[in-house]
Amino acid sequence: MPIEHSPLHVLLFLCSLAAGSAATELIPNATTSSSCPSYRCGHAVDIRYPFWIDDTSAGNASASHYCGYPSLRLECRRETPVLPLPSGDYAVTHILYSDRTVSLFDLGVFSLSNTCPLVGRNLSLPSGSPLSLTARDTSLILFIHCTFMGLPSHLVACLEGDGMHHSYVFRDGDELMPHGYAGLCQDVIGMPVLRRSLPGAGAGGSGPLDAIVPALNMGFELSWSPELHGECGQCERAGGLCGRRRQAVHEAWTFACFRAAATSAWIAPRSPGEQHRSNTPFR
Repeated sequence: MPIEHSPLHVLLFLCSLAAGSAATELIPNATTSSSCPSYRCGHAVDIRYPFWIDDTSAGNASASHYCGYPSLRLECRRETPVLPLPSGDYAVTHILYSDRTVSLFDLGVFSLSNTCPLVGRNLSLPSGSPLSLTARDTSLILFIHCTFMGLPSHLVACLEGDGMHHSYVFRDGDELMPHGYAGLCQDVIGMPVLRRSLPGAGAGGSGPLDAIVPALNMGFELSWSPELHGECGQCERAGGLCGRRRQAVHEAWTFACFRAAATSAWIAPRSPGEQHRSNTPFR
């Protein structure tokens, strides 16, 4: 299960991004060779295969290989692991390897000086990414800067802007969601949150922000699927760990299958008519 984050936790987390220096520590991994290390960025998250830290983002332009999925590349920014996605940057707060889930916090949601949600982007994942939302996620749907007057109980007053446009928030699946009025809004944004972060949302409290802010503070989670096909799938089925290698800084990255500590060779898949097992060395 992902770790819950209180508003104080988020404030301290954001402060850590605002001060300090980037630091990535490589930690020996008992289950893999030195080609596939674990990492420590800060002190809260254990980063290991299939995730990896991009050393080039910290100024190490001479990196010659990495071990992990290309789309699960993390950057260590001021002792905080960050997952860059097409929709923006997301801080990694927890990785549960046994469940193949990663907990994230959208760095574009809040600033230290603004307690109103800074909305403006839908979650977007890379094409072909092994990442996906989980059944434990839902969405908050925000209708931003609309020209119609809607339900006061769904109004987000701090996003009013010029006073002539209004913003509203709904839970995904809410029967009162004004789908037919979306064209009267500047934008409609879906922001993922954990289902359990919204108990009784809209009931009690002084307004919808009483539900929005705690839910966004808690973040959301993504799951990842193991590679099943291609070179990486073949490598993993044989007990290896896939990654990339290059001979020089300006050369292109090429696929590499790294040997796990308990694996001595990459066993190529056998065809039905094959009588003998053939071994291909790991790279």
